[in-house]
Amino acid sequence: MSFSRFLAVCATYCTFSTLVLAESDNTLAFSVVPEAGYIDNFLYLSNNEPGTRFYSLSSDVSLTSKSQQSAFNFDANIATHLFDKFEDDNHTNFTIIPKYQFKFSQNQRLHVSALWLNNYIYRGTGLSLGQAEALSKGDEQEILGASIGYEYGTFESQGRVNFGLNYQESEFTTRRADTNRLDTEILHIKSSFDYLLSGKTYLAFDLDYKIIDYPNDPLISRDSIAGLIGVKWYTTVISELNFLVGYQNLTFEDNRLSDDSAFKWRVDYTWRPSDFTTLHIVSNRKFDETYRLISSYRLAQTYQIDVMHDFTEHLSVFFAVGINNDEFISPLGSKDEDYLFTTLELDYAYNDRLSFQLSYDYKTLDANYGNIDFAYNKLGISLKLDL
Repeated sequence: MSFSRFLAVCATYCTFSTLVLAESDNTLAFSVVPEAGYIDNFLYLSNNEPGTRFYSLSSDVSLTSKSQQSAFNFDANIATHLFDKFEDDNHTNFTIIPKYQFKFSQNQRLHVSALWLNNYIYRGTGLSLGQAEALSKGDEQEILGASIGYEYGTFESQGRVNFGLNYQESEFTTRRADTNRLDTEILHIKSSFDYLLSGKTYLAFDLDYKIIDYPNDPLISRDSIAGLIGVKWYTTVISELNFLVGYQNLTFEDNRLSDDSAFKWRVDYTWRPSDFTTLHIVSNRKFDETYRLISSYRLAQTYQIDVMHDFTEHLSVFFAVGINNDEFISPLGSKDEDYLFTTLELDYAYNDRLSFQLSYDYKTLDANYGNIDFAYNKLGISLKLDL
């Protein structure tokens, strides 16, 4: 992973920020969130044991600087997780995201961003699915990325154009003898065009092209192209709908693997029946990376419903339920994994700076191979302090 490349990106942002900070409105936000709770199937085993108490401490820092034509944001998160019965799995995740936006005019914007992420993959998930007891700790993944984009048009325009170029490097820093073949370099070119039909209804076109390179396993290097067409509907503040359907094609560089194609969709619907309730429905279907040792790629389908309701000015509840269907495809065949997950959160805001949250997470796996099905429960209570 090229750390020097990330430093170069950060240096560029520092140059931008000095220009922005000269005459701008600056805000700094900092929050701390301690949490404690219990997990009843920490290793994601089919026999639903063992469990453990957990403790975590996360903090967020956000620096925002705005002027008449530009804005600079620097967001960082660091979170430490500790486990009573699994000390080898104690870890710290972090995410750093600097962003810069420049507005040429009311209708034209340029935005640049970078990403540095370190993520812990728990035993019994991802690479170690069904093999948690064979490892002493989970895997760690590091991702570096940078992107640049251009937007033309607003919601009041007859047409809107978006273009984006994203580059990302990813590698697992643990078990390198096995995981080095999963090192990826992805160049992603995105474009979209929205044409106003009437009122707030747009005819939408999306075109994506990806070059996915595996330097240590070129057999599965491939190109992906996807096209979508549909409507984007913003009639009132009560409801919004994005509905696009299309086609995605994978082309492998090595002719020993067959090309593949699939029907693709993306649906996003928001409904606000009152000032206190919001319903959000999302679904998509696409080819994606697997980050598995025995699979080349996967066909992923997701369906999720979220509901947010404010009982009072201080008390609110959030509920989400979703289904993920993943088909992992390799030269030897395909395997299906069906995930069901639910999240329930109860939030109480004591004042503008202090809030409390009680959360419950439930997740199950039903697979058509091996003895890897599991049920996972997590209960936590947290406090958030904005400084």
